[in-house]
Amino acid sequence: MPLSTFLVEDSPLIRQTLMPAMEELVGAQFIGSATREDAAIAWLEAHPDDWQLAVVDLFLEQGTGLGVVRQCRHRGKNQLCTSSR
Repeated sequence: MPLSTFLVEDSPLIRQTLMPAMEELVGAQFIGSATREDAAIAWLEAHPDDWQLAVVDLFLEQGTGLGVVRQCRHRGKNQLCTSSR
């Protein structure tokens, strides 16, 4: 069963390499992505139950991943929000 995944990453190169690797290695199915803190928070608010895993870069083109991780405190028991870097 695919792992519904939301990615917050501003580097196109990292997105291009990370997404296929996670799809192959852990069965991730990317259902959304954002490159900025405000866009990531808006997506999480609009899709509170649609994701199981959020992978969040701490350094973004606008804002920080810390604000996104803070937003994840409202997540469900079956959801994991993790940061990278």
